[in-house]
Amino acid sequence: YEDVRKVLADPAVSRTACNFQGGPTFLPGPTQKELLLNLDMPDHARSRQLVAKDFSSRGVESLRALIESTAETCVREMLQGKRPLDVFQSVLQEITVTAVCHILGIPLEDRSFFRRWSQIIQVAPGDNVEGIEAAVKESFDYLLDFVKGTRHASPEGFIRRHADARQGQDQPLSDEEIVGVLLGILLGGDHNSLSVMTKCVYTLLCAPSLWRQLVDDPERVPAMIEELIRCIPIGKLSTFPRIAMRSLETSVGVIPEGMPLYANVFLANRDPEVFLDPLTIDPGRKGKPHLQFGFGIHSCMGPNLARLEISIVLRTLLRQLPTMQLDADPSSLRWVNGTVLRRPDELPIRPAA
Repeated sequence: YEDVRKVLADPAVSRTACNFQGGPTFLPGPTQKELLLNLDMPDHARSRQLVAKDFSSRGVESLRALIESTAETCVREMLQGKRPLDVFQSVLQEITVTAVCHILGIPLEDRSFFRRWSQIIQVAPGDNVEGIEAAVKESFDYLLDFVKGTRHASPEGFIRRHADARQGQDQPLSDEEIVGVLLGILLGGDHNSLSVMTKCVYTLLCAPSLWRQLVDDPERVPAMIEELIRCIPIGKLSTFPRIAMRSLETSVGVIPEGMPLYANVFLANRDPEVFLDPLTIDPGRKGKPHLQFGFGIHSCMGPNLARLEISIVLRTLLRQLPTMQLDADPSSLRWVNGTVLRRPDELPIRPAA
């Protein structure tokens, strides 16, 4: 835990140095240099400041009414037979895509193609190099059209507000730099948040004793969310590789300058010296915070949004479906199992025990 935290916080551990053809990566090759995940300081700070206010805990509160309304409608329509009795298909995937389109100010109907691109980018096998590269370019160009104004984005949305606010700034971001931030919002705000939320609900369905704890005491929802997030890997990768730009002291020796390294957050979150009995999901756990959303400059930009969405979904399900059960053998469920993301792709339920 301490080694991972130290490495993630160290400015001498570079992401930019990895992003070249043949560089250390879990992806088929390098990605756009403007993406936040590829930037070191000071470039990272220039781009990251764009999301600081909107994705703060106070900033995402403006989405509460939208998310609550979407969750209530989706669950009600599912119970009325207007949607399948499947929490993933009918509720969860509607929450994240609705929120991210509202944030960016882009049409919800565009999900028919941008979700296809993001599925390829984050789920496709690593040997589909051409497909992934094409999907990244199409996603980048799609968002660039909104920044340039060749596609219409809502004046109240993130894209237009920030693209138009550049006038008069000392060091305004270029169109491409803004898209580097937007692509992280589009991919992370939809598929990454969806994966976190799906695994939380999946775990509660597969461990009814945990679900009953929340039925008996809904005020435990925030603590349960944190413990589920700590214990459950979001995807296959916890962080992207980095390169040590100077030698680094760790608890197990020195990492030499120029050495690629991987900070394994999944293992850090299960460090028994920090989390007693780490494989037990204990919402009453106290102590140090988990590192699932990262640490340092490359920490996730959307943890406040993910927490808000998961909390609203769980509270909605607790009110409307307190006795729900998984309507399938867990081993029979269909899973997405790609390069970056791994999650169930269906969660069929029985409304009552």
